[in-house]
Amino acid sequence: MLFSSAHSVVAATGSVDDLSGLTLVGLGIISLSIGLIGGLVGIALGVIRLPAMTLLGVDPLVAAGTNLLVSAISSLAGSWPAILENRVAFRVVIFLGIPAFIGSLIGGLFADVAPIWLLLGAVAVFLVWSSVTLIVQAYNELKVEASERAALATYDGTLSKKTVVREGAVGMVIGLVGGAIGVALGVLRMPALVQVLKMDPAIAGGTNLIITVLVSISGFAGHLIGGRNDWTLVAIVGSTAAVGMFTGSKLTHRIEPARLRMVVGVVLLLVAPVVFWDAVTR
Repeated sequence: MLFSSAHSVVAATGSVDDLSGLTLVGLGIISLSIGLIGGLVGIALGVIRLPAMTLLGVDPLVAAGTNLLVSAISSLAGSWPAILENRVAFRVVIFLGIPAFIGSLIGGLFADVAPIWLLLGAVAVFLVWSSVTLIVQAYNELKVEASERAALATYDGTLSKKTVVREGAVGMVIGLVGGAIGVALGVLRMPALVQVLKMDPAIAGGTNLIITVLVSISGFAGHLIGGRNDWTLVAIVGSTAAVGMFTGSKLTHRIEPARLRMVVGVVLLLVAPVVFWDAVTR
């Protein structure tokens, strides 16, 4: 399949009409759970929601567009408490979010150029990458006592030109790939915010959610132009994800996020082989 008609893809297998009521309920419950955990750690976790949709029968390209809009909706819900609690570094959002926004738009526009098996294979690769990133970050945080962790959070609101160029370029590439496969990949931005910019994890989480909103909207716009969307599916998965994300974000200070990130990393690692198998059997 090279540059096939997006409308025919939706009509063939991507419509919500092809899914049973039980499957839709299951997607809603899964989305609510993922949103709750994502709100706690400051990551939309679309990288888990996407394979959940494809494995339950949603066409990968339709799932990609849907997942990006759901990530935008849920991240917006999760970021609202962060904004009210001043846990967002808007300077970082502007300088690092715009390149990712552009990359995601381009990736979403040309997503149907690649065959489905390649997109699913890319999802599997990013699942492994994301899991390792989360596990390593969580391990490093858990080794440091809370008092020392606070001392390491030294971000003062400034950004060097070198940091803007380097992180902006990396963000554009991540946005490009993420827009194509349907994930915002905020899980890959978090380590840079915490380890490179030395941001407090709670502030990094809020900042990451705002950037995810921008990246997800631009990627979805690319898929929407190609007609790869299902509004009923968006309503079901998006509403439950938003409720979970908002609730999780409100509970951020009550649960140790590093331990939760470790668990999420392990789950991603376990999901990766399933997605890879789905890719090779297409």
